[in-house]
Amino acid sequence: MPKKARYTIFWSSLRHAYELHEYQNNEVRDIANEKHLWLAWISQVSSFAFHGRHGSYTACKERRQRGDGYWYAYARIKGKVTKRYLGRETNLSIPHLEEVAQDLGLDKAEEIHTRNRASIESQTSLTPSSAQSHPLLATKFHMPRPRPHLVHRPRLINRLEQGLQRTLTLISAPVGFGKTTLLANWLHTHPSSVAWLSLEPQDNEPVRFVSYLLAALQPNDPHLDTFRQMQPNLPPMETLLTLLINDLLMRRANTREHVVLVLDNYQVITDPSIHYALSFLLKHIPSQVHLVLATREDPPLPLAHLRGQGNLLELRATDLRFTSEEAATFLADVAELSLTREESLLLHTRTEGWITGLQLAAVSLQGRADTATFIAAFSGSHHYIVDYLLEEVLHQQSETVQEFLLQTCILERLSAPLCDAVREQGGSQALLELLEHNNLFLLALDDEGQWYRYHRLFAEALRQRLQQTTPALIPQLHARASHWWEQQGLPSEGAPHTLEASLPQDQSQEQSLTAREREVLQLLLDGISNREIAYRLVLSTNTVKKHVSNICSKLHVRSRTQAMAKVQALRLRL
Repeated sequence: MPKKARYTIFWSSLRHAYELHEYQNNEVRDIANEKHLWLAWISQVSSFAFHGRHGSYTACKERRQRGDGYWYAYARIKGKVTKRYLGRETNLSIPHLEEVAQDLGLDKAEEIHTRNRASIESQTSLTPSSAQSHPLLATKFHMPRPRPHLVHRPRLINRLEQGLQRTLTLISAPVGFGKTTLLANWLHTHPSSVAWLSLEPQDNEPVRFVSYLLAALQPNDPHLDTFRQMQPNLPPMETLLTLLINDLLMRRANTREHVVLVLDNYQVITDPSIHYALSFLLKHIPSQVHLVLATREDPPLPLAHLRGQGNLLELRATDLRFTSEEAATFLADVAELSLTREESLLLHTRTEGWITGLQLAAVSLQGRADTATFIAAFSGSHHYIVDYLLEEVLHQQSETVQEFLLQTCILERLSAPLCDAVREQGGSQALLELLEHNNLFLLALDDEGQWYRYHRLFAEALRQRLQQTTPALIPQLHARASHWWEQQGLPSEGAPHTLEASLPQDQSQEQSLTAREREVLQLLLDGISNREIAYRLVLSTNTVKKHVSNICSKLHVRSRTQAMAKVQALRLRL
């Protein structure tokens, strides 16, 4: 489960002071304004969210291999995560935090604009932006139509129905997991009234956001149009929301009708005042109104508090991915492919239920006679998969995150110390937590947040990119990983990396062993038969034979016996 920021420091213009919020206990503390209390607190924490007068970011402590911990700021600017050095904890005064916030991509005009609306408490009125002189785009209020031959998902529909008894439904998952499609399928047949708003980056401005929010709710309550007509003299944000909540409470009580308010693509919202406004709405929302957020990353809302009260329903990637039965239905009924049960199961295993991955595979399979051969070779290096993940995921990240992804994609399992060793620098724990929080195809392998792995297609696409950009770096990364496992007293865990580091550096990508081939090779060296390998890896026996043939070819040998001897010659401890 993605980690949430436990602490938040923000400037309260109402109290003219910085406040420290601890969301786990729902407490507000004043230590940010007392130097000795502040230094004592900062030495005990590893991260916090900062919402100051000049901007917002997340501060994380990162420990290097040598020396004490250093603090860094992470902020999303123009859709990308930017990293900025903060210094040692003794440097983390409030003025310094404000300086860094101001320096994180804000020019003078943006600084003034942010100062005027840094906190919803400080606003005496909502000043309309230039965008408010234009009409609202009506298509943003239209719920997408369900696609024909859609895979029906009663297990998820039932959970969404149960979630109506709670305050908030959060659907948080990476791109391509069918968040919007699921909501549209559910709500098109739902008896409750629906207010739908598809958000865009341009909506990341308080007045514009509120205008669209009121317009989305207006068809269910025409009286709300009086609020919109109050521009350009709108009341303070909190006053406006109070009027809105009172109006919804009164009119919904009279009609006894529920309304479901959906905010789709909420990840585009980064303005702190909008998050504060939505938190206020969640705290006081009438029981007849239910809020649904669909997002690629968890928003900075009081989720822990809602979860503790039992007022939060969460659907994540593990819930949204297709089951093997749903994948078979999709491939047969939607994609109209004639596949065997084994082929369908293999494709589901390769994609790990990722819906867009199945769709891209289905597109590639159209009109093919050799479906078995294609499915056996299907991986994240397929150009459809690579193009999609590069455009939708990798290129949307900062240079720091892109570099981290490419340097660690050679690992089957990731931990912060292992990543630090492979990258030869610290800070991996904060980056892993950031990737998990942002739903970047990173799966937790334990509840402690120590071990992770990438979604297999994502890892393979990253390896393809690494091979194209910096192939000479690959054996170095493998060598560092192998050395780290040796230091842990687990040389067998590092054996695949030892093998990759020992292969000729001038080999083309086609001549390097794939992740699947390394798995087969490991089992071969354990003396396991082809039939048993097929059972363990959910493959056909013929597919295993093809992998063995490929391994022999890439190791320049003629048989599995010679392959084992070649591995031993490379001094692998298996």
